[in-house]
Amino acid sequence: MKVVILGGGLTGLTCAYELQKKKVDFILIEKEKELGGLCRSVKINDFIFDYTGHFLHFSHSDKFVEQYIKLLLKDNLIKIHRNAKIYSQYATTNNKLIPFPFQANLSFLEPRISKQCLYDLIIAQLRKKIYTENFKTWLIQNFGKSITKYFFEKYNTKLWKTSLEKITSLWAEKFVPLPDVEDILSRFIWGQQRKEYGYNVFFYYPKNEGIQSLIDSITTLIDKKNIITDAEVAKIDYVKKKVLFLYKNEINSVDYDILISTIPLVEFIARSNLPKKCKVYAKKLNYTSVLCFNIAVNKQIMKGVHWIYFPEENTIFYRIGFYHNINKNLVKNEYGSMYVEVSMKSNEKVDVVKIYSDIVNQLIETKIIDSEKQILFYNLLKIPHAYVVYDKHREKVLPYIFNILNKHKIYSIGRYGGWKYSYMTENIKDAVSTVEQILNNK
Repeated sequence: MKVVILGGGLTGLTCAYELQKKKVDFILIEKEKELGGLCRSVKINDFIFDYTGHFLHFSHSDKFVEQYIKLLLKDNLIKIHRNAKIYSQYATTNNKLIPFPFQANLSFLEPRISKQCLYDLIIAQLRKKIYTENFKTWLIQNFGKSITKYFFEKYNTKLWKTSLEKITSLWAEKFVPLPDVEDILSRFIWGQQRKEYGYNVFFYYPKNEGIQSLIDSITTLIDKKNIITDAEVAKIDYVKKKVLFLYKNEINSVDYDILISTIPLVEFIARSNLPKKCKVYAKKLNYTSVLCFNIAVNKQIMKGVHWIYFPEENTIFYRIGFYHNINKNLVKNEYGSMYVEVSMKSNEKVDVVKIYSDIVNQLIETKIIDSEKQILFYNLLKIPHAYVVYDKHREKVLPYIFNILNKHKIYSIGRYGGWKYSYMTENIKDAVSTVEQILNNK
């Protein structure tokens, strides 16, 4: 049995590692010169930057993956207690920052706004929930109109670049912390905090060398003769079970029995000879792109804060993270660094110079930095396929597409192969379970 893996990111490399352990013949093809995909770090002037925040989250159901990663990284792993903030024009604090999540920290808002939010939240919780596919309606049902208006709608529209009425709610409960009214009232009235919200209350990150160290720890275990880098997939012939790829300015080909694809689903279909219906469906799959501006500064700003969400229209960015507060080994001396994320529609043409200029001005306006003189340099990383948009078209066509692929022994998995919103531990689980499935069906 010959397995070909497309994509050398975390999912693809985990597949390769699992196949190698099971002594299965495989070849992995990666278009970049370096392995890692978006789970990668770059080093510039002794600063280490990731492709935005790459943090590891372990839930109670992730014990296997937690052990898996800890075996890979050994002692090169630190546990961090999340300190996230939200920038809100309605905050009563001097810097306009309130603790995350918004719905649990209403007492930090202007009294008129906070009371309105609390009242609407209680009314929403008293009403009977009716199932809805509409994300905006789901938010209003769970949080009330005011919290939706002042935070969720603004932030998510900024992130997804899509009207929330067009987004489904299937993904939401996993990633949007649902309210505990008793806890929220306790905070509001007595200032007592009893509960922490979200899947990432604690997160893990490598002690040294950024998230690249996770990739390197897997890569060192895989036989290099089975990996081809700097090779662009040109065509996938699912009938002949053949992959054609450009390598060293020549078209090469490799036959397969099983194909695992971790590249973006839309790119896979565009390069394949799959039925016309698949291609028509794939062209309408929606996603956003992200520009990640990694910025080095001359001091360690926003002490203790890991990242900040920016829902307001006065900022072009939707989130900023601070590398030096996550791990001081990512920066040089006592300097600081941050990642600034800007979301765009897919294939949107933008003026990067203008965006950077706006970012600098807005960093000053929001009191993140004092002046442009604090900036040492910046590095831009582009993420063409960043967030999959969960719209009705996606829910309708994915079962059809995956059914066609599975019939022909093609497994499209991971965040982009599976065309979903997921995190690193889920991608590792995808890889391990897919290899198990392949071997069980052998």
